[in-house]
Amino acid sequence: MTNLIFIHGVNEQKTGYSRKFFELIIGNYKKILEKKGVSKKEIEDRALGLVQRELLWADVTTDLTSRYLNLEYGQKKRPLLCRLIAPKIDPLVIQMLYYLKDKGDKNSGMMSILGKVDAKFKEYHSGDTKDCIIIAHSLGSVIAFDYMFGFRKYRLDPAVNVKAFITIGSPIPLFTSAMGYADSEVKLPVNIKRWMNILDRDDGVARYCQPFFKNIDIREIEVSTSKNILKTHGAYWRHKQTAKKIAEIIIGVEGYGAASNF
Repeated sequence: MTNLIFIHGVNEQKTGYSRKFFELIIGNYKKILEKKGVSKKEIEDRALGLVQRELLWADVTTDLTSRYLNLEYGQKKRPLLCRLIAPKIDPLVIQMLYYLKDKGDKNSGMMSILGKVDAKFKEYHSGDTKDCIIIAHSLGSVIAFDYMFGFRKYRLDPAVNVKAFITIGSPIPLFTSAMGYADSEVKLPVNIKRWMNILDRDDGVARYCQPFFKNIDIREIEVSTSKNILKTHGAYWRHKQTAKKIAEIIIGVEGYGAASNF
């Protein structure tokens, strides 16, 4: 069994958010294997071995953002345009700044985003299942990156086998550069087998990752998620092309595709 662990980005806090995307991935997975001549029984057996898991972390900031919005906009003293736009942007900024402040320090008194991530990973891999594929979007990819590479106090158990780390619409290079490491010397931990970075060139948040990590062979995969550039960043979750690319990656790491490409 392999856990497919979905990690959302900013302002995405809804149980079941990854279900339709998971189903889209599995649908493509089955179609590709069928074209390869794999028997229906084997396809179904393999699909059943891929288990959807999702990680919710934004609730750590829910009370904080609610209190902020009430204090800042509850009196309705701001102009109409400001009250329509800023309340949607401010929670995203708070989540990002909160995460930067959250060092995973158990004694800080803060609810820790990484602490919650750590608890979920331990729950998902508490039994015999040690294999996973991580699919992380936006700030979720930064959180997953920090956790897997052990840059903070909470870190991934080395016994967990990450068959693929898939980042989607990721701003990781912005964060590593802001920390003083535009040219990173880090290497993939031994339990992380490969890193694929999916991005839409029109996505203003997404960054190419390979140029920033000289010691990691990151495969950059381009997709086109939306004709509306204002919607590209959130459209990965619904887009058939993205789901198909992820299905191809899963098949590749399982040995059905050209594994050397992954």
